[in-house]
Amino acid sequence: MSSLRNSVQLLGRLGTDAQVKVSQNGVAYCIIRFVTNITYLDKDNKQVTNSQWHTLSVWGNLTKHLEKKGQKGSLWLIQGRLVHSKYTNRNGEEKQSTEVRVDRLLFLSAKGENSPAMAT
Repeated sequence: MSSLRNSVQLLGRLGTDAQVKVSQNGVAYCIIRFVTNITYLDKDNKQVTNSQWHTLSVWGNLTKHLEKKGQKGSLWLIQGRLVHSKYTNRNGEEKQSTEVRVDRLLFLSAKGENSPAMAT
């Protein structure tokens, strides 16, 4: 069981154009929304698509890939880990958030291009 770890793989599209910023420590980063979809047939044999939105945080050299090809709607395969955070908002309310801290990413196609064939 020592090989089990916090690991996530997602295939989806960027929800906005990537905007790479630089932290106070001089490290490049990008926080971006990412959408994944699952399509299935309901009990009436109608196609239903369920979309899930995720927050990705990309740091360091990985941001170079997003600077080049990180346009809204582009298709990416990402691998990372879940990071949970607690914070207090401006109204003094405690909030929680979950993001995917990206360790690897692979550009697959731009918006409007045919997606690579996928086996299901």
